[in-house]
Amino acid sequence: LLVLNKSVGNNLLLADDLEVTNQLDFQAADNYAVLGNNNLEVADLSGYDATRHVRTDGTGSLVRHVGATPVDFPVGNSAYNPATLTNAGTPDVYLVRVADAVLSGGTTGSPITADAVGRGWFVEENTAGGSDLSLTLQWNSAEEQATFDRTQAYVSHYLAGSWDNQPAAAAAGSDPYSLIRSGISSVGPFAVFDGDFAALIGISGIILWEHDGASGVKDATVVLTGDDTDSALTPLAGTYTLTAANGSNFTVTPSKNINKLNGVTVADATAIQQHLTGYAPISSPYKQVAADVNNSNSISTLDALIIKQALLGNPTALNLFANSWRFVPAAYTLPLPPWGFPEKIDLTGVGGSVSGQDFRGIKIGDVIDSYADPSNLIAPSPLVLRAEDVALEAGQELPVTFRADQFADLVAWQFSLGFDRDYLALEAVEPLGELPLTEDNFARPDQADGELRSVWSQAEGIALGEASQVFQLKFKVLEGGVKLRDVLWLDEETLPAYAYTSGLIESDVKLQFGTLTGVHPESEDPTCQLGIYPNPFVDKTTVAFELPEACTARLRVRDTNGRELYQSSRFYPAGSHQEELILNDLPSGALYCELVTPFGVLTKKMVKMKK
Repeated sequence: LLVLNKSVGNNLLLADDLEVTNQLDFQAADNYAVLGNNNLEVADLSGYDATRHVRTDGTGSLVRHVGATPVDFPVGNSAYNPATLTNAGTPDVYLVRVADAVLSGGTTGSPITADAVGRGWFVEENTAGGSDLSLTLQWNSAEEQATFDRTQAYVSHYLAGSWDNQPAAAAAGSDPYSLIRSGISSVGPFAVFDGDFAALIGISGIILWEHDGASGVKDATVVLTGDDTDSALTPLAGTYTLTAANGSNFTVTPSKNINKLNGVTVADATAIQQHLTGYAPISSPYKQVAADVNNSNSISTLDALIIKQALLGNPTALNLFANSWRFVPAAYTLPLPPWGFPEKIDLTGVGGSVSGQDFRGIKIGDVIDSYADPSNLIAPSPLVLRAEDVALEAGQELPVTFRADQFADLVAWQFSLGFDRDYLALEAVEPLGELPLTEDNFARPDQADGELRSVWSQAEGIALGEASQVFQLKFKVLEGGVKLRDVLWLDEETLPAYAYTSGLIESDVKLQFGTLTGVHPESEDPTCQLGIYPNPFVDKTTVAFELPEACTARLRVRDTNGRELYQSSRFYPAGSHQEELILNDLPSGALYCELVTPFGVLTKKMVKMKK
């Protein structure tokens, strides 16, 4: 026997689970057994009322054995909200607690603030199954939401992901009030709602990239339509949850239409060409969808052309990219060919929250597979393009012929050339016949910028011989005093420079300057004691110099006012050297690079461009 008869405020505070094998007797007002996160199991209770009872202020519950005779659970939190259980089924031990809010997700979610009593009762059983319960819940008028109508109320059970509906009836009593529900075969959260309450329905799932089935698709917009509407934006994990306040018939539709060229290179256009010629058919239904760039439910040469023109910066081609991503329900098996596949999930007769409404995301244009283990592949040597380095003279017409080193199996390339418009004006582009190039393989997306892009591909590879002449650019020199290498460069930030074999193995494209004699020239002109390339640059550039003897050399960067912005100093052996300068923190505009050695000072102008 445990008796509580202390003065006001002296409560029984549980520090651990407690079992009272006989009786707990409340004998004084304002005495409470406060559970916290501990359980209190009692065989019998007496003396309890609104001023003395068990307070379930945490996760702890009152535990009692329940059979065919009604058993009271005198529980409350900030107020007295007891429950009574009767079990017409198999007798069992039950745990009951009450919280000062009813949550949209039963044990999680946000508090429900309309058409409800602001209390949530939580019932558990020791042994699942065999219950046939009647549950009576009690509350006070002060705990009713402003819109709650006690003349048409019912006890609701959170089951299968949602609060269920029951026939409504008037509550019994007069402050306190009570309602009973019978025929309960499973336990969980319970609450009291009125007839106007609309339970929220949660619809959730995950969107994974089809390529690996593990990476989430971020920034997809998932829209709910039908009997109610909602939308959600997926995080990095690709998960989403939509909420409907009413209805039972819904449609879930994901979409994403940003960063269309993300993951797309000329190799994807080549894969489409190889598929169409039968050289290497695309066997994955997901990759066939990715190859249908214009959403025509077919794969055609137009799809390859759109990719190449989009890489060249053609805005019309980019608009013909019908979507950035397409989505297929994960439960749907894509056939070959995949056309006509569903791109949404239809839900009918929904009676509660549903999960597992998953999709697979397909990145449009991203056709080729990434190799699982690149270390097992031997990447080919870079495709080296060579041009003769010459000193520029203002007013001269300057043809620049680009020759390629030997490359045994070339099927595609993409790159961008940048040039300084203060020194050079591009007047013409001329393919030279060693590759089946046309002027359509070159483009200047913005005539105001010093940029020329090239994108070319075909289904089968070509063997390039040594010093193959591939194309020629014709410039008008606007200002002299520099060498060609200082004002012409590969612009990797605009378009990554890649070459591909017929097996779609990727290698870099390199641009080198020197004297052209039909054999490999030195990468540096030995007469050039201070070279800067690229120049202009955005974030970084390389300074090349040659020292006749070993010495300490200092590199400095100054602005046009002579203020030093960067400097480094170290000992160098005799010979040729290169130093990469990371200058992303410097302001854009004209700068001067100085090489200070015991043999003198060399100065060269360079230009930092805005991003």
